[in-house]
Amino acid sequence: MNLRFLEAFVWVARLSSFKAAADKLCTTQAGISSRIATLEEQLGVRLFERDRRSVTLTFQGTELLPMAESMLELHAKMRAAVGSPQVSSGTLRIGVMETVVHTWLPALLSRFSRRYPQITIELQSDTSPRLRDELLRGRLDVAFQTEAISEGFIENRGIAMLAMRWVAAASLPLAPGTLRLADLAEWPIISFQRESVVYRSVLAAASGGELRTPLKVSFFSSLAAMIELAKTGFGVAPLPVAVVQREVERGELVLLDVDPPLPPLPVFASQRAEPALAEVDELIALAELVCAEFLAAARPDVAQPPAPPRLSAVKRKS
Repeated sequence: MNLRFLEAFVWVARLSSFKAAADKLCTTQAGISSRIATLEEQLGVRLFERDRRSVTLTFQGTELLPMAESMLELHAKMRAAVGSPQVSSGTLRIGVMETVVHTWLPALLSRFSRRYPQITIELQSDTSPRLRDELLRGRLDVAFQTEAISEGFIENRGIAMLAMRWVAAASLPLAPGTLRLADLAEWPIISFQRESVVYRSVLAAASGGELRTPLKVSFFSSLAAMIELAKTGFGVAPLPVAVVQREVERGELVLLDVDPPLPPLPVFASQRAEPALAEVDELIALAELVCAEFLAAARPDVAQPPAPPRLSAVKRKS
């Protein structure tokens, strides 16, 4: 049983509020909700009755509360008796997709390192499918990527929804006005890899049957390479607006109006629920803040509503 989940349960019960418990434990309300949902799933019962005005314990929650408090008290006594004060240290293994690398990652790591100067950061930048696999194999502690992970014992937190647009070099002779996917199919498509949510959205748009010629797609794992190729006029690319702001401002790339538009790109923070690491919780909370600041200072079309789900269920598959 994860003590972090029991701690969240106890404080929600004592304060009758998810928000107050989050403030008490220096985390987010979504994080508290995630822990309670996981605990309820593990026990197979509902612990709280929730409505807009109040949070009350169920019969099972009332039965659990004194036992949970006893476990936390015993844990505190164990730490006091045989533990030793220590500063957070060790290695934190972080996986990030390139969109994050090119936007708010430097600010996040800078602030986190000031908070935890004795923690060594081990960073892996890769595609979202590969980051997912590395997280499930236990080779990462947290991954910032594009899909909520339902396998394994993973907590997912929505960080942002980034606007996606087709982009091309200003020199590419495209017709003015709103374009159709069939118009773009006359040019090579510079795409993220086949497993990506972006490429799947392009395929979904192409399934309408209006294409005059098949899509000519080139796949890349490097976002930087995609941007550079688009700037040369090699083809058109579906990219997050956030990563091409400077190129658009300098006139090296133009944002195309295409019907249907591309769906927004989600950014999720996915962490291993066990073993629980308080430093990862703080990293994710800080990521939310840093990302929000980045979006507030960016072009108005960089973020795209609606916001992603703040919480996704944690599931364990046998």
